[in-house]
Amino acid sequence: MLALKHIQKPGAEDLLNIFACCKEVEMDKNNFLFHFGDEIQYLDLLVQGELQIFKYDMNMNEVTMNFFKPVSIVAEWAVLQGIPYPASGRFTQKSKIRRMPISVFQEKLNQNVYMNHIVMYSLIQKIESLNSAVDRGLTMDSLQRVAHFLANCSEDCLNMKQNQISSLLYLRPETFSRMLKKLKDDGAINIQKGGHIEILDIEALKSYL
Repeated sequence: MLALKHIQKPGAEDLLNIFACCKEVEMDKNNFLFHFGDEIQYLDLLVQGELQIFKYDMNMNEVTMNFFKPVSIVAEWAVLQGIPYPASGRFTQKSKIRRMPISVFQEKLNQNVYMNHIVMYSLIQKIESLNSAVDRGLTMDSLQRVAHFLANCSEDCLNMKQNQISSLLYLRPETFSRMLKKLKDDGAINIQKGGHIEILDIEALKSYL
């Protein structure tokens, strides 16, 4: 597989241009874009709002896989594989999505080299994110999970709600709150009004790992 640094990073405008002729659909909060096992008919681009990707465990509890922010391609791996959706997607706020029919996507993929680059870049980003999540879940305790996430996350991740972050880390909200308090008391982070997490000392976060 090509290294990520060798693939040109597409910007939001590049993605919007690729999907420019696609139908744009408005979705209300709590609407589902797809359910686990649904047959795929579109390649979707999230252009506004937020989409939660999750599965249900054996006890029918939601297990969050990811939260997509604009501007993001959704479920391209399943589209390329021609398999049903491997998880469910539900909007956490009022959103807009552009939907490219599979036949159009296949045509663009065959004729447009840059479309291949865009899909490959998006896939590699998701694989890296998944590998990081698996590593946290299998090898780290609760404090290490939180410290690792905060030390490596983007500003968009820091803007997520605390219950969303705790869900991503497979931690109970009360456990996540205790870990945040520990990190705050140690001077690694600050909790601003509204619950926003501010990184004060990234090296202190890394020292927990």
